[in-house]
Amino acid sequence: MKIGKQEEGWGIKTKLELLPKSSAIECMLKRISASHKQRDYLENQLHRASAGVRGEGKMVKKFREFSYDGNYLPVWDLNMVLGEWAVQIDGLLLTDRCAIVMDSKNVSGEIHYDAVTEEYYKKAVPGGEILHLDNPVFQLKKHIDFIKMLFRIHNINLPVTGLIVFTANSCVFRAKPPGALICKTYQMNEYLYQILRTSPQVAVSKPIHEIGKLIAANQVPFKKSPLSEYYRIEMKDLKTGVYCNKCSGFHMERVKKSWICSGCGNKDAGADRLAVQEYFALVSDELTNKKFREFTGIVNSDAARRVLSKYDLEITGERKMRIYRIKNR
Repeated sequence: MKIGKQEEGWGIKTKLELLPKSSAIECMLKRISASHKQRDYLENQLHRASAGVRGEGKMVKKFREFSYDGNYLPVWDLNMVLGEWAVQIDGLLLTDRCAIVMDSKNVSGEIHYDAVTEEYYKKAVPGGEILHLDNPVFQLKKHIDFIKMLFRIHNINLPVTGLIVFTANSCVFRAKPPGALICKTYQMNEYLYQILRTSPQVAVSKPIHEIGKLIAANQVPFKKSPLSEYYRIEMKDLKTGVYCNKCSGFHMERVKKSWICSGCGNKDAGADRLAVQEYFALVSDELTNKKFREFTGIVNSDAARRVLSKYDLEITGERKMRIYRIKNR
């Protein structure tokens, strides 16, 4: 049973979103020991996640310089599902000539392509260490096929093509697969113009803005497994407590309606917000009063309930068996 506002009070509740992957990994690193067996791997994952976010941002920023006389609509950061097929697409440019899937890759160093094995690898500069990469052409093709299928289902007559954008400043191409559209950030808009110049005018079955609305309506929340499950980190390995943003310790204590750090004296009324987000990102997608107290160190169950009632969470179950979840928005 869902709990209505009459049980929790009529105050305006604060919306709560899941932490981005990079932020969640940062939180996990703060809660595990310096010698934890997964630490090096998590630090590598943080680097990759942060690089991906930076790369997408560079692509969006460069697109601000894009200009086209026809109708067009860019859509960024897509999470979509068709049956069991789920995709994350960095960008999709809808135009009156075609739809262009844009995948960003924030990879530095020398980029090599082996035409015999169809494999990508990079050499670090100046060390020369070789690191094998997933073939971005295969990923782009999957994303193009997904958009084509979506368009077929909704009777949209619009050709679909794609572009891979390498966004790292220190990226150097030593070889590219023949026929693949791959460029650097500064070249992106010219490549988009090239695609549009060579795409024939078609009778688009729906106006571009209606296709954009369809894309928006088909967005789904990206389901993320809690990091402790995903990276197989046991709960006993996580430091408990509420994080202090001043001394970086977990010594915040609940005092009346605020939080005060017993280590440095820092006062932060909103410290519990990150604690709730951390639990959902690191531990489980279901939270109970007891589990929240164990995670944060809050002793009193009523105090924990008052904290959780501040947030606009999905609530099921009776008072003592109440379960909280992040709402799908």
